[in-house]
Amino acid sequence: MPGDRGTHDISPGGTAIDTLPAALTRREFTGGLVATLAVLASGCATISPSEERKLGAEAAEEVERTVGLIEDPKVVGYVRQVAGRLAQVAKRTDVAWRFNVTDDVEANAFALPGGYVYVTRGLLALCNSEDELAGVIGHEMAHVLERHAARRAGAATPFALLFGIPAGILGAVSPALGGIVGGTGELASGMVLASYSRDQERDADQRGIALAAGAGWDPAALASFLHTLEREEALAGHDPNRPGFFATHPATPERVGNVRKTARSQTRVTATPIAGTRGTFLQKLEGLVVGDNPASGVFLGPLFVHPVFDVALEMPAKWKTINTAEAAGAVAPDGDAAVVLSLSDEGDDPVAAARSDGLSEAQLKQLQRVRVASLPAARLVADTRSGQRAVLTWIAHRQRVFRVTAVARVRDWGRYGATLEQAGGTFRPLRPADRERLAESRLRIRPAGAGETVAEVLARGGGTWNAAQMAVANGTTVDAKLHAGWPVKVPVSQRYDGSRG
Repeated sequence: MPGDRGTHDISPGGTAIDTLPAALTRREFTGGLVATLAVLASGCATISPSEERKLGAEAAEEVERTVGLIEDPKVVGYVRQVAGRLAQVAKRTDVAWRFNVTDDVEANAFALPGGYVYVTRGLLALCNSEDELAGVIGHEMAHVLERHAARRAGAATPFALLFGIPAGILGAVSPALGGIVGGTGELASGMVLASYSRDQERDADQRGIALAAGAGWDPAALASFLHTLEREEALAGHDPNRPGFFATHPATPERVGNVRKTARSQTRVTATPIAGTRGTFLQKLEGLVVGDNPASGVFLGPLFVHPVFDVALEMPAKWKTINTAEAAGAVAPDGDAAVVLSLSDEGDDPVAAARSDGLSEAQLKQLQRVRVASLPAARLVADTRSGQRAVLTWIAHRQRVFRVTAVARVRDWGRYGATLEQAGGTFRPLRPADRERLAESRLRIRPAGAGETVAEVLARGGGTWNAAQMAVANGTTVDAKLHAGWPVKVPVSQRYDGSRG
């Protein structure tokens, strides 16, 4: 659940132009887009380039709202520089390329129809050279060029784990409200997080490294980065719920070898790199947020805090929590109840926000005007014909109206009712003590001493990675002796300073 983010023009070298806040606002999810995705998923139709561009633009808007973008001009500008050179080599004037960096801790990259290409800040933190970054971006561009971006949908994601519960229930309360909560991450799960086929991956590898070589980068660098991702995934324990690169780009035992073999047949042109040395490259990433980004809201145990919006909500203890760019929430261990916090509308009238969420006039008459943490609020209890109960509370705070949604079956209300109603009542502005607890990790570069290991570099000043994570992220091993001055990436914890990263 992020701070205000507008929609952006993200063409290479372009300037981001903020409009009215798009994050966490009411979603106008078009039925035509859903229908188009269904057709694409079935593999029964071929769409025209203009339809593909329209689909990509709509999907990009959804992704940027549900996943979020980082705003660091140094990092984003550098990624666009690399991508812009690759776009020149691609020589496709019919593709309006858009490149950006998503505010996602997981190491991933993805492309949408029409030329929308994204890398995550989690992926950037694992890159060790410009060649590797160019290889990844080239690979994603190849998916666009080969028109792979329209593919099968339906991958399970953390979005569905949480928001699949309220979706059907709230749709019975209000069709608009059901779309708002239930649709969160729908495009991300359907288009971004669905896997490519093995043939598509092979084709994208081959065409992507050809783009990299044609722009002057080492075509074999993609293989080294894939190896880093394999090591990172092994270290993380192959969690199936992590939407990382290999969840969307299936790895095969021979894939790295095939990339290296193909790379040997490529002709690499001579070109001056943008950041040719390891040190120069890492300086481009220095200051990158690593791990959770407080600017997008974070959980401090069960307490969710959002410093940009100045709100806090205590989720039920020991429930599974999740935070996306549109909502934060918690789901009971057995999946039978959930609490979701989201932004409903701008303004200071909770009833007006409820009306905007699609409540009928009869439902609006049932609203109870209440106060939560001394803030004006409105509350509705709605039972559906399917036996579900939803308690919705709209709360006005600082010219925004937030919505707390609590859901469970009517028959389970004896088990969950008190917990759910208590959670809704914990909404409040942040306290000074909350802000004191907010910390962030930012990527810093430390030169190694002669013969030092990454563990010894870490021990000199501390960091939020352990020695094994340090080794993987820096493309080395725990015991390797480093050269004097060799730049080492270390994420260093600091008090959150209010910047968005």
